[in-house]
Amino acid sequence: MNEGHILKRLFVIQRLHFRILQEELEKHDIHPGQPPMLILIEKNNGITQNEIADKLNVRAATVAIMLRRMERAGLIQKRQDENDRRVQHVYLTEKGRNICGILKERAERIEQIAMQGFSESERQELVKLLDRVITNFKDHMKEWCHD
Repeated sequence: MNEGHILKRLFVIQRLHFRILQEELEKHDIHPGQPPMLILIEKNNGITQNEIADKLNVRAATVAIMLRRMERAGLIQKRQDENDRRVQHVYLTEKGRNICGILKERAERIEQIAMQGFSESERQELVKLLDRVITNFKDHMKEWCHD
């Protein structure tokens, strides 16, 4: 790979991470798009469908489809808001909480694999550099949105 192809390397990292995680997800019958949503719901039990869409930057229709699938799998349950029947709150079930625990454990193990051989200062520097890439992209998105 050419030294200047940083984004290509990030893509390769993302794909390898996905393949490792995919094997684990299949063992538990979890769809690849579900882990971020499960972790978000765990952190914000009772979150609304619209809030999920906003926080994950996906369409509300996509969230509705995913939640239906997760509800059929017994991972979440939805309850109507007492004051506004149009609003659905989403809660993890016991099964969903167990899956979140497994996902967190696997994510930690995958990060350990990725950071093998890195010193603590190298890890901190990598985090700092990647945070700067993220900030650059976010700033650029704001510029493009206002053109």
